[in-house]
Amino acid sequence: MGCSMQLERLSRGKIRSSFYSGSEIMLGLKRPAKNSLLVGLSRSGSSSETILALQKGRSIGNTTASITCEPGSEMRGVSDISVELDFINEEAIVMTKSFTSMAFFVSALARELFVPEHLDDYLLAIPESSSITLENSRKLINGYYIFDINHFVFLGYEEYFAASMEGLIKVTESSLIEADCYQTLEYRHGPKSKVRRETLAVISVNPLATNEELSVAKEIDLLGGKSIIISGEHMPEFDQINTFYHGKDFGDWFLRVIPLQLLGIEKALAKKLDPDNPKNLTKVVRL
Repeated sequence: MGCSMQLERLSRGKIRSSFYSGSEIMLGLKRPAKNSLLVGLSRSGSSSETILALQKGRSIGNTTASITCEPGSEMRGVSDISVELDFINEEAIVMTKSFTSMAFFVSALARELFVPEHLDDYLLAIPESSSITLENSRKLINGYYIFDINHFVFLGYEEYFAASMEGLIKVTESSLIEADCYQTLEYRHGPKSKVRRETLAVISVNPLATNEELSVAKEIDLLGGKSIIISGEHMPEFDQINTFYHGKDFGDWFLRVIPLQLLGIEKALAKKLDPDNPKNLTKVVRL
């Protein structure tokens, strides 16, 4: 989702980009437009649904591409273009650095294609921002008594909603805890009834809607929950994780998954679970 949004945003309407799950195309629920470039992303390159989606895309005349972290994977055989980030070695079942690496690659590629004059600055900014985000996340999360939290809420818009969705998956699979994800202001329309003392909400603030999203954070605090803000700008009124990414192009979207991944890991450890080996899951999903 976030990769697709970055491509459309950076192209300024020159291309249309849509996002699908592999199963939607595999099952025929969605059909990419004729003459599209269909890109499959898979850490292992062996996900059955993604492979079958690429095969179906080829059968209807689409060009296919794959991005994976595994050299010589099955996905390469069904792709006209293949990118292998073979420097990523991740033994854990839960995707962490593989997700951020593939997302970074696509976000950087979008700049190379559509705003090449910004690429060098971006390639310098993201590694620095990632280190700062990780350090700030650790400091803030260590200040919470994570054992008492039994309900996570992740809120955001556009690419930051995509980051929140990824966080939902990571927290759920690693810590087996109740977690919700919504567009920020939609949280007021019913879901906020679940807020309680054990609720921790993380709002990934959009520079186009900052004041409105901060008002939701205040509401959650008044209802007895706790809120954390993720932003590229300093916001002293709130518990905050600052990415120090000052661009307005959502280019730090995948970095905002880092604190959500850490929350899942810390909660899993508090429950004496192994966050690298979640219950009922395997590293590769095969049909």
